Amino acid sequence: MIGLDTNLLLGYFQARNGLSASVGGTSTTVASSVAKAPTPPWSTLSAAPKADEMLKSVLMGRKFIDGYQTQLDVKGASEDYRQLFAIHQGLATLEAMARKADDKDTSSAELKRIQAAFTRGMAEVSGYIDDANFDKLRLTYGDVNDKAKSVVGVPKTTPRYVTSPLHQGTATDPVEAFQGDMKFSVKIRLPNKVETTIDFDLAEMGSTTRSMNEVVKYINTKLSASGFSTRFAVDKIAGADKTTEVNGRTIKLGKEPDKFGLKIQGDTTEILTFSAPSTSPAVYITQTAGDPKPAKTTKVEDGKVVTVTPEPKLVEELVKFETGTSADAVRRPGDVNWVEGRVFNVALPEGVEKVHKTVSGPDGALYMLADVNDAIDGQTIKGAGDVALMKFDSAGKLVYARTLGASADATGLGLAVGPDGQIAVSGSVTGGFAASGVPIGSGTLETIPKVVKADNGIDETKPDSFVAVFSAAGDEVWSQRTGARDDDEATSVAFGSDGSLYVLGRAKGAMPGQTSSGNWDNYLRTFDADGRLKSTTQFGTSGEDKPVGLIVDGTSVVVASVEASEVQLRRFDMTDPKVPTLTATRSLGTLGGGSIAGVTMDGGNIVIAGSTGATLGVGNTTRASSGSVDAFAARISADLSSGSDAIAYYGGSGDDRATAITVADGKVWLTGTTKTDLPGMDNAVGKVDGFAVGLDIGTGAIAWSQRFTGSEKMTTPTSIAVDVGGASALDRLGLPTGKIEYSDSQLVTSATSARPGDTFQIRRRIGGPAVTITIEATDTLETLAKKIQRATSFGVKAEVVSDGDVRKLQIRPQNSRSSLEILGGKGGLDALEALGLNEGFVRSTVMTDGQMTPGDGGSAMYGLKMPRDLSLSTKDEIKATIDKLTMAMSVLRTAYRDLEQGMKPASETKKATGEVPAYLKNQLANYQAGLNRLTGGG
Repeated sequence: MIGLDTNLLLGYFQARNGLSASVGGTSTTVASSVAKAPTPPWSTLSAAPKADEMLKSVLMGRKFIDGYQTQLDVKGASEDYRQLFAIHQGLATLEAMARKADDKDTSSAELKRIQAAFTRGMAEVSGYIDDANFDKLRLTYGDVNDKAKSVVGVPKTTPRYVTSPLHQGTATDPVEAFQGDMKFSVKIRLPNKVETTIDFDLAEMGSTTRSMNEVVKYINTKLSASGFSTRFAVDKIAGADKTTEVNGRTIKLGKEPDKFGLKIQGDTTEILTFSAPSTSPAVYITQTAGDPKPAKTTKVEDGKVVTVTPEPKLVEELVKFETGTSADAVRRPGDVNWVEGRVFNVALPEGVEKVHKTVSGPDGALYMLADVNDAIDGQTIKGAGDVALMKFDSAGKLVYARTLGASADATGLGLAVGPDGQIAVSGSVTGGFAASGVPIGSGTLETIPKVVKADNGIDETKPDSFVAVFSAAGDEVWSQRTGARDDDEATSVAFGSDGSLYVLGRAKGAMPGQTSSGNWDNYLRTFDADGRLKSTTQFGTSGEDKPVGLIVDGTSVVVASVEASEVQLRRFDMTDPKVPTLTATRSLGTLGGGSIAGVTMDGGNIVIAGSTGATLGVGNTTRASSGSVDAFAARISADLSSGSDAIAYYGGSGDDRATAITVADGKVWLTGTTKTDLPGMDNAVGKVDGFAVGLDIGTGAIAWSQRFTGSEKMTTPTSIAVDVGGASALDRLGLPTGKIEYSDSQLVTSATSARPGDTFQIRRRIGGPAVTITIEATDTLETLAKKIQRATSFGVKAEVVSDGDVRKLQIRPQNSRSSLEILGGKGGLDALEALGLNEGFVRSTVMTDGQMTPGDGGSAMYGLKMPRDLSLSTKDEIKATIDKLTMAMSVLRTAYRDLEQGMKPASETKKATGEVPAYLKNQLANYQAGLNRLTGGG
């Protein structure tokens, strides 16, 4: 193979166009007596170690950047070259490592070694870049911009509410959803706390057509007559183009009919609360719709038949059903897979990966706990995954989203809503996580620290348990992280009547102060209302134990677990929360291939539900099993005695599995999956259907049931919640039960994934000393901007700017002659990604001799645009890492060429120069990336 020196081709390209390229920075000319530049390590003429040699070296534990191997072959050459070459050496080694990880012949054991070495190398290279001190150029790990404007915002108070589309056609057509008995009320509260209730009954319209226009007119007439400013309007969504494909061409066939909804144009001084005189229980179900294992297909490629495995197209959705007889559920425009009684089926926000639990709150809202793998509701996440607490109104509109702020990854497992509206979530977190709000010290010395040092756990690669409590407004009150030496997770949470919190979980190994029985053990932890840990109790067998739920009964707690395939119940007396006392135990027998969906409390009795292929050890069967795997719901006395026993099975001729449970209105509500007949619902509506049923365990009677499906005729329900008064005529109007939320928290820690204790740094002068900016629990954008200005002695301009419906932080140099540098936080506490800011230089520019140069008069700036969290964990991450490293090395080569040009005598630099047009810059970057791939970076 003939080696190719990319500098020769790039030099030819520049000479051919009569240009001096500058990709990633602004070049300046500096006179020097040394005209010749040292040979760069990417040249085929270089004696520097090649990437594959360096790969072997670092896998043996040696450094990624070795100054002794970074030699310059020109005497007296600038030390800037040495540093550039050293950084290139490190990046080239990282790239070689990524390409080796991408090689299909790399074994899993070798891949593990590569991943560990890559993490070490990223830390070493980034540290070297941060500490590098150049003379004739300036280099940053991040980007180069004229301002740093956050891409994440804090929502403004916007008095506007828009419903989902209710009608398709014209605004003067009769609307199906508006027919029949349509009564509702709105209570309007003013700042002086005076409340006025206005009743609406569409029957008052008489013979007037109940169209979008006329109903809006009717509502506004009554609002105006009462002296209020709030008004309703028709929200029109123009019909999309109808198209078809003919011989590869797209042909327009007209337009789809327009869609219409309602819009509230409110007033911030008028707080609206909606209600209806007639209500029924509403059932909310989250589901994963789509085929998780799509069928393989084949295609002919280069004359060969190739098997293609399609990626699953799964959609996370929220579905609402009414359970009454008032027929308030009407099919809406665009509804697919609709069944009788379905109010809506809405897609959850992008980024939601899996929903673990939903709970109906005392305010009529729906609270949801989910894992997310991307930005959620405009909030970026810091690592590969995070936990999101979301609040939805009864119309399916997202009210707010709160991310935990994990630096690496997190999973949400437990969710509870207290009678005062407080919300608790639990799960597992990996990587840096700073607890907050928990008092330290005692007596007069007790304080609540503004921030807590980040905790990476005993082993930062293993998940630890976490619990966090939020106020009714969605602001974090306190959080805790704790764990065993190995993996552990907090699976369930429940509030006590005094605000205390009980957490059930499991751990591999011993929790602090406890003893392990082997493998996975269960644990019960108690916290007081302020987050102080009171006790930990670990229990289990030598096998893989799994906790499945807990309930609070006065001063006692009952926990359920599956141990050696048997369902075990334990009751603890928590009169003294520091010394839990085991008072009773009971085994319900084996599950026979089934599982437990949940445990809850109803009228002084425990309700436990799930799926089983066996006969459980619970007396008084009120509904018999079908003989296969069936869903079940069992009632057991809270003291674990058998006097109140009752069990009802639910299922058809095939396997029917319950996936979630809740209790409301004196019934137990189950959801799950089925492929065959069900009682009263023999006909399937899809390939894999979901079901929901309301059961009276005492009698075995079915109070309500529904069968449904999703995309590709397949669905898997993941959670269920019931609001006893959540279904009404308001559903037909697309309006929520309860208060309309116009505003959200202005706290940075609520509106973003930033946590108290997260930091970033600013150098008011590039290369100068850095000041650290720390996020506190009470910070708003305004206080954060002031904090930045004070910390930099007002040498930086930090301000809050409006951008649509949000407000964002913007950081700029104080004047056109100054510059600044933004750096990320250390030790798992980086706030930049959460705030939507990038690392790098921020500077103004001026025209000098026809070229754009830094306004501060300093040397040229170059940005590598390299994230610090590059990873080799997945194939997609590996490919993204290779691309980022390739482009970063391209920037280094540009810096080398500009440095070389600046080192030449004046007579040399007068040769063809000029500003590179944007399209040629793009070409040059593409050529450089392509050449780098062809030559393997060598």
